[in-house]
Amino acid sequence: MFADDNQQYGRVARRLGDGRFEVQCLGDGQSRMAHVCGRMWKRVWVAPSDLVLVSTRAFQDQKVDIVHKFTDDEERILVQAAEIPLGSARASAADEEYERGLQAIRDVHGTVRAGFLPSADEFGFAAPDELDDEL
Repeated sequence: MFADDNQQYGRVARRLGDGRFEVQCLGDGQSRMAHVCGRMWKRVWVAPSDLVLVSTRAFQDQKVDIVHKFTDDEERILVQAAEIPLGSARASAADEEYERGLQAIRDVHGTVRAGFLPSADEFGFAAPDELDDEL
């Protein structure tokens, strides 16, 4: 489902309650108040960081209506069709923090090599006799 004339793609920034959301429009970069349209009410659940299709209002510039929620597969198709920019792909701060943690582990331990058996010192584990002393 591609955007028509009075429609834009948007990323949900936060949930405001009662079917209202703050949406960051990808077309012009503005943040607008969005409302879930009636046919989606209690049928489609919208969460922060979801990609949605919003319909702009002619009489209210800062309010839009959410008319479609895209699945991950539909989002990939939109990126491949160059409908949305590649940089707008879903990435949260938690995902970035997790990836940094994994990279730190890789930096310390390196890649797995055949025949490499790390010692307890390399992992930072305490020896069993040291554990008894602490108790």
